[in-house]
Amino acid sequence: MNIRKRWIDESDVYILILGGFYGLTLPDDESKSYTQWEYEYAGETGKPRFAFVLTDERLRQLPYDFTAIEHYQEFQAFKQTVMEQIPIYYVDDVRHIKMVLRDQLPKYAARDDLHGWVSGKDIPDVQKLLEENARLKAELEKKE
Repeated sequence: MNIRKRWIDESDVYILILGGFYGLTLPDDESKSYTQWEYEYAGETGKPRFAFVLTDERLRQLPYDFTAIEHYQEFQAFKQTVMEQIPIYYVDDVRHIKMVLRDQLPKYAARDDLHGWVSGKDIPDVQKLLEENARLKAELEKKE
């Protein structure tokens, strides 16, 4: 779980994609999936969250009977919770996801409380600091 926590901690926004599967349950807690744990953790840490939900129409086109899949009831309960707590966008395909991302991400990018991706060109030149550190270290070694 530590790596999942780190990924969420290092992210500005948590984006959930809900299809028709609940996913693998946590080994030590059969009551929730990894996805549900991540969603809840992102909420606990105050991350802005939104979700893509595959439409029922699209799910019916897939060759699965989702009602017969393990943990179907848990998935439905989780899906209902998500729909009550955060903005959701119903999507049918990748094109819809791209359209929503194109519209929504600039809103998050404009927020002052989010850091976003930092380009290497935006990181200050630390060469002078490294040189100063080396000089001070040499001075200390001379005094010893």
